[in-house]
Amino acid sequence: SAVTSVPRAVSPSHNYGQKWAYNDLNYIFGMLNIEHDLSKNVTLYGAFGALHGDEKGNYSTPTITNPTTGDGTAGAMYVPYSQTNESTRAGIRAHFRTGFIKHEVNAGGSALWEDTGAAYAMSLTPLTTNLYNTTQKAAPAETFVGGVLDNPQTTSWTRLYSLFFSDTMTFLNGRVALTGGFRYQNMLINGYAYSKTGRGAQSSHYDQDAITPVVGLVIHPTRQTSIYFNRIEGLAKGAVASGNVINLGEVFPPYKSTQYEIGAKYDIGRFSAGLAFYQIAQPNAYSEALGTTGNYIYRVNGLQRNRGMELTVNGQILPGLRFNGGGTLIQAALRRTAGGTYNGNTAIGVPNYTINGNLEYDLPFLKGATVVGRVVNTGKQWVNQANTLHIPVWTRFDLGARYTFTTYHKPVTLRFGIDNIANTRYWSSAFNGYLLQGLPRTFKFSFTTDL
Repeated sequence: SAVTSVPRAVSPSHNYGQKWAYNDLNYIFGMLNIEHDLSKNVTLYGAFGALHGDEKGNYSTPTITNPTTGDGTAGAMYVPYSQTNESTRAGIRAHFRTGFIKHEVNAGGSALWEDTGAAYAMSLTPLTTNLYNTTQKAAPAETFVGGVLDNPQTTSWTRLYSLFFSDTMTFLNGRVALTGGFRYQNMLINGYAYSKTGRGAQSSHYDQDAITPVVGLVIHPTRQTSIYFNRIEGLAKGAVASGNVINLGEVFPPYKSTQYEIGAKYDIGRFSAGLAFYQIAQPNAYSEALGTTGNYIYRVNGLQRNRGMELTVNGQILPGLRFNGGGTLIQAALRRTAGGTYNGNTAIGVPNYTINGNLEYDLPFLKGATVVGRVVNTGKQWVNQANTLHIPVWTRFDLGARYTFTTYHKPVTLRFGIDNIANTRYWSSAFNGYLLQGLPRTFKFSFTTDL
């Protein structure tokens, strides 16, 4: 908030971090799905999943005070984090006819329980650093502690459950499909303060429920063409304060969102295209400076309403030469901000447009070999709520190849790719007061086979 311009992007080959900063993630998860056909038209299904994760990291994110020279400060913050959740889903699917109408019914319920714990230890004295000419500093003493560092206690506990029902009705020989349904959702979310002796005092409590309807309509004027419309409501978890903020871990209330979409598709096999218009709203969450104190706070202020248009095109240009890509126009307007200060401005980190295109060419002299070229172009993105700072338009070029062959009667696919082949320096996005550096030149290799 204190700077008057955005610093130029860092060279992809330069590391502006400190050697003692690290991030160690360990996750294990599993899932089980079961289906049983009661008859040709009725299927029972169920699923269960569980996840446990442990994270530890010492973080030192630079904060720029002089965007011209790259001078700034860097903090030091150790954060252990743990997460455990279990989820389940069960229901019944059935299809049948009533007269000339074909029905596909889906009914059931789902539930999720999640426990997250965290702690922190930070230095109250920032280090001096430079984004472009970074010197290594000794790790400072992290004496300001919250929570139990060797055994993070619960900071958030969540229970979600829902009941759902939908019926897709098809008639006029499949030319028209109408979907109607609803979901009952309940969210119980508790936030707890950091404590050095165990679970801290409850700092927030939300127990909200909602019945959220869904309706969709698809019309096929011809066999190759479809026109569709849908309206979907949902109850979602609120934001959780993250990053280098004084209210780290604060849980914000759940919110109800409504999405509209209308569009058309055309598909003749060797060529397809789609055009869609949509609108969806969500809370506007971001980090901002607290005056000249050097501290930051995570806030939720007003709404972010996203309206946009998306075009996709896929097809064969010539035998062995294919194109797929598209573009999106987005208007992410801020509404209902405090005092109307930012009403009508554009939300942070949302580009006004994106364009991407892929070309694939099958090599005629090597059966099963294909080369791929891709271009990604992303429009201007604002960095602050006042819309006085933005990161520039950026373009990235990628190249790749794949080769598919058979060995011992089993198909094998080899893939090789280079992302950002020109090693272009750029800021790819902005969020919550941060700039996200673009991917440097990256080499990828993979193989896939059926056993």
